[in-house]
Amino acid sequence: MDQDEDYKSLLIRNDSSDAILTLYLYAEWDRICWISKESKIIYPSDKYLYRSKERFQFEVVARFDDRKDKKSEDDSQTDKKKEDEQDKPKKKKQVLKEVQQWKEDRLLKITGFFGSESLDVVEGDLAYYPEDKQICLRKLQRDKELKVTSGGRNLYEILGLYMAKVRKMSKEEQKQAIRRGYHTQIRRWHPDNNCGDEEIAKEIILAYKILEDEDLRARYNNLTDYDGDWGWLSWSRYKAIFNTECVNEEQKKAYRKRMCMFAASLAMTALGIGLTVGTAGLGAPALVAVGAVFGGGLLGSGLQSLQHTLNQRAIVDECLAKEWLMKAAIGFLGGAATGGAAAGFTAAITGLGSAALESAAITAGQYIGVGAATGAAGGVATSIALDVGRTFVDSEQITLKQVCGHVACGALIGAVARVTGGSVSKALVESQACAASANLRGDAVEQVIIVTGGRRFTIFVAQSIPRMLTESGTEVVIGTVCRFAEERLDDSVENRRPNKHVMDGIKDLAVKGLKGAARFIATVVSHKWNEKKVDTRLKKELQNTAHTGAINMTSQERRGKIRLEMYMEDNEHHNWRDGQCSAKYQPPVRENNSAFAKEIKKNSDLPEENEEDRDSHRTGKWPSNYQPPKNEETFSQFLPSDLSDFGEERASKIILEEARCQVKYVSEGAWFSKMVVSYFLHGEKVVEEVRDSGSSVDIPYVARNIEVKFQVRRPFWGDICKYDRSGGFWCKPYQPHVFRYDSPPIHRTFTISGGLWYEAVMSVTDEYHEETKDM
Repeated sequence: MDQDEDYKSLLIRNDSSDAILTLYLYAEWDRICWISKESKIIYPSDKYLYRSKERFQFEVVARFDDRKDKKSEDDSQTDKKKEDEQDKPKKKKQVLKEVQQWKEDRLLKITGFFGSESLDVVEGDLAYYPEDKQICLRKLQRDKELKVTSGGRNLYEILGLYMAKVRKMSKEEQKQAIRRGYHTQIRRWHPDNNCGDEEIAKEIILAYKILEDEDLRARYNNLTDYDGDWGWLSWSRYKAIFNTECVNEEQKKAYRKRMCMFAASLAMTALGIGLTVGTAGLGAPALVAVGAVFGGGLLGSGLQSLQHTLNQRAIVDECLAKEWLMKAAIGFLGGAATGGAAAGFTAAITGLGSAALESAAITAGQYIGVGAATGAAGGVATSIALDVGRTFVDSEQITLKQVCGHVACGALIGAVARVTGGSVSKALVESQACAASANLRGDAVEQVIIVTGGRRFTIFVAQSIPRMLTESGTEVVIGTVCRFAEERLDDSVENRRPNKHVMDGIKDLAVKGLKGAARFIATVVSHKWNEKKVDTRLKKELQNTAHTGAINMTSQERRGKIRLEMYMEDNEHHNWRDGQCSAKYQPPVRENNSAFAKEIKKNSDLPEENEEDRDSHRTGKWPSNYQPPKNEETFSQFLPSDLSDFGEERASKIILEEARCQVKYVSEGAWFSKMVVSYFLHGEKVVEEVRDSGSSVDIPYVARNIEVKFQVRRPFWGDICKYDRSGGFWCKPYQPHVFRYDSPPIHRTFTISGGLWYEAVMSVTDEYHEETKDM
C-alpha cells in the first residue's frame, strides 16, 4: 500500500437514526457535475472512506423512505384508510453538502433524525480520528483481498479457506477444514482481542453457520458458480446450470424438474424458428402471416421460459412450474406481437409470399423502412414482455417511469440495429443478388457459375456475418449507454464507474460473438448437409440417364442445375426473413442477493432473526442467538469437539503440528500470473505453485526457509522484479523479487498489479489486512 500522503481521503460517518446517505463523486475537471462518475450508499451506523490519488469533487445527499407505524386494530376504519395512505413510501431527499472540491483530508459526521428534518453535519480534520480511519482502511483492504460472491464476501475466504481446494476434498475433510478455519478466524477477530473486530467476527459466525450445513453449502456453491467473474463467459456458470451440486433428494428432484422445463423451452424455441422460417416463402400471404404470428409467439415463449430456467433463483432454489408457465405465456404474447408486426410492416412495404420482391429489387428506402419498423416493434414488444415477467413473476418493483424508459430504449436499439445491420448486409451483396436475380429467368445450364453451392454459401456468409456484427455492436453500444443513464437516474442503487459499464458491454459483445459463431457453425453444417443432398440427387439422375441412354451434361452443369432446383424449392429468393428483429434492450436485472446471507438463508432451517439481528451489520451488535465467550483464559474454548478429549496440552500440540500459515496472492495485473512458494519440511524441499488470483498456499508451522516469488506470462513465464513500494522505484540492479522468511509468518497476502509493460508487488498485508514492511 502506498504512503498515505499520496492519497486524498474523505471519511463519511452516518450516525443518524434513519437517513440513508449517498456520496456522489465527480472528476475535478467536471464543471457541470450533473452526472457522477461514481456513488456510494452509506446506511445508518455505517462509515465509508473514499481514497484517491487524484483530486475530486463530491456531494452528500440524504434520503429517507417515510413509512408510518401501523395503528392498533381498535382504531376506526377512517384511521385505517389514513394509515394505508401514510404507509405508502414517500421518498424525501436533502442535500447535506453541495458539490465542492476536495481540499484536505476531512471527516463528515452526520447526526440527527431525518423524520424531524434535523440532520446535522459535523466536519473535522481526519488526522484527529485515527481509529475510524484505521477501521475503514482495514475494510478497504479486506474488500480488495477477499473475493466478492453474490453481493458479499466469499464465505470460504472469510474463514481463510481457498474455495477450489476445499471443494475437491471429501465431505468429511470439508467439514474438518471449515471447522478449523472457523476456530482460527474467530480467535483472530474476536472483539475481546486487541485487534478484534465485531463486524468481521459476525461475518465469520454467519459464514460458518452456512458452510457447516451440507444443504446450505451446496446452495452456496451453486450460487458462487453461477456468479462467475465473467458471467456467461465463465465456465462455472454452465457448471452450475448443467451440473448443479445436489446433496439431498429434494435438490435432485428440483434439478430434474428444471431440466425438463429447460428441454420444453428449447423445443418451443426450435418449433418457433421452424414455423417462422418454413412459412416465410410460401405463396399464400395468409399462411405467411399465420406462420409469422404463431412462429414468433412460440419463439418468444421458448426464449422467455428458457431464460427463466437459467436464472439464478431457479438454479439455487427451485424452478416453479407456475412461474415457468407465466413466463411462457408472456413470452408468447410478446413474440406474437413481434412476428405480427414484422409481417404487417413487410407486407405494407414489400409484400408477402409470392408477391414479395427479390431482396436486391427493394429500394433503399423500403429496406430502411422495413428494418426500422420491425426493429422498433420487436424492441418494444420484447421490453414490455421482460418488464411484465419481472413484475408479475419475479416480484420486482418496476415503476411506470422505468417501463416507459425500457420501451423507448428497446424501440431505439431495435430500429438503429436493424437499419445499420440491414444496410451493411445489402451493400455487401447487392451486386451478387442482382446477378442471381437476373439469371433466375434464364436457362438453367447458364446459371451454373452464378448459383453454385459455394456461391450460395459465400453470399450467405457475406450477408449474415457483417449484419450480425453490426447489429450486435449497435445493440451493445446503445444498450450500455441506456443502462448507464438508467443507473444514474435511480437513487436507490450505487453508481458504478463508466469503465465498469464499458467492461460489461465488452462482455455482452463477446457473448453475442459466441452466439454468432454458433450460428456460423450451424450454417456450415447446413451447407454440408445440402451438398450431401445434391450428391444424392445427382447420383440418382446419373443412374436414370444411364438407363434411358439420354445425352449427358457435364458433371458441373448437372450439379449446378440441381442446386438451382433446390434453391427455388426452398424459396430462398424471398426476402421476408429480413423482416425479423433480433435486437432488444435488456434492462439491468438486479438479483435479490445484495445481502448474500439473506439469499442463502432464505427457506433454510437457520433460526429466524428478529429485526435487531437483520440490521446487525449496521448496528454493530452481536446476533441474539449467539453468545460469544467473554475471555480467552483457556485455549480449549476454541478447540474442535473431536480434540477436546485429549486435554488442553495434548490438543495444543496436535493443532500445532497440523496448523498452517496461509500465503495468498491477489492479481490485479493485465497478464496471467502465478505464485511460487518453496520451503523446507523435515529436511526436504517442497515447491508449490498456484495460478488463480485469490488462491493460497498453506505452509506448515514447522517449515523453515520459506521463499515466495511471482511470475507473469508475457508470453513466456518470467519473474517479477524487485520494486520498492514505499519509494515507488525499481531496485537496481534488476533482480527477481523474492520474499524470504526463516519461519512461516502468521499470514501474508501479496497483491501484484501494473500495466501492459510491467507488473510489481504493490502490497503485502498481514492477518489483520495491514501493510507490512516485507521486502
